[in-house]
Amino acid sequence: MSLKIDRQAYAEMFGPTVGDKIRLADTELWIEVEQDLTTYGEEVKFGGGKVIR
Repeated sequence: MSLKIDRQAYAEMFGPTVGDKIRLADTELWIEVEQDLTTYGEEVKFGGGKVIR
């Protein structure tokens, strides 16, 4: 069984992924995610406050 969600919902739950553009704070600077090493299904979803490895 697979579940499909749109990009906006995915970004809201797990953060940005490849191709997403993010505005940096209150500047006019934008960055684009070029590479995401996260394996789908292995996303971390909690505010642990430490680096997840």
